[in-house]
Amino acid sequence: MRLWLIIPVLMAAVLGARAPYAQQVNFVIDATLPVRETELPYQLNLNLTAVAPTRIGVGALLDLREMQKIVPEKLADNAIIDNCGLQVRLDDISFRAKDDAIDLDGEVTVTIFECSRTSERDFQRGQEKNAILANMSTEATVELRDNCAYFKLIDLTLTAPEAQREQVLEDDTLESVKELMLAAVDLVLNETPLCPELPSELASLDPKYEKGGPREIGEGGLGVFLDGSVDVSPSTILDILTVLQQQELIPGRP
Repeated sequence: MRLWLIIPVLMAAVLGARAPYAQQVNFVIDATLPVRETELPYQLNLNLTAVAPTRIGVGALLDLREMQKIVPEKLADNAIIDNCGLQVRLDDISFRAKDDAIDLDGEVTVTIFECSRTSERDFQRGQEKNAILANMSTEATVELRDNCAYFKLIDLTLTAPEAQREQVLEDDTLESVKELMLAAVDLVLNETPLCPELPSELASLDPKYEKGGPREIGEGGLGVFLDGSVDVSPSTILDILTVLQQQELIPGRP
């Protein structure tokens, strides 16, 4: 058997992975995504397939279903915009995958305050002028940049209750809030990309992902797929053989 066909099997031995057949290995890695002061758990399902004498195909599925449960609780009652004249608070949010897209729905409270300048740079919030409970709906996708998956909102819709709709349309409040929300959320999402890291035994493989996007897991479960490949260089093979020798899975040097 050629060495390039053996490499996935060697990696399966190192990591206790399942090898359905000689040219393919599947295994699962527990990981976390740091978001400011919180660590959000997810699972990385990795598939390695021999595709050419010097290339191994890499398919990564990031299972975010645990994150999908935790994030709405973390976001509830949090202000995503809070300045002198405006506060936008998330009261409720849920999101689910649907085929190759992500749907988000929820409710936000938009509170408008009087705001007066107290100095050249300082402002002071005054009395509340108005409060609107709006329904929010949006769709998100995934962009692949620098080997990382970035979530991005495609658009966002805010709808006011019928009783407040005329006033909201008159002063264009929700349209202004929408633009501010898109900018605020985009800033947070750009600060928290998903950059799957391999365990130390596989770090030398250095996979290069070429495409990715949302993926539904089960019924509405949130996932992200990444497809790419690995250049199997002589140094990579030596690194893997060294790990196998260190773990006494193959004989060491004579």
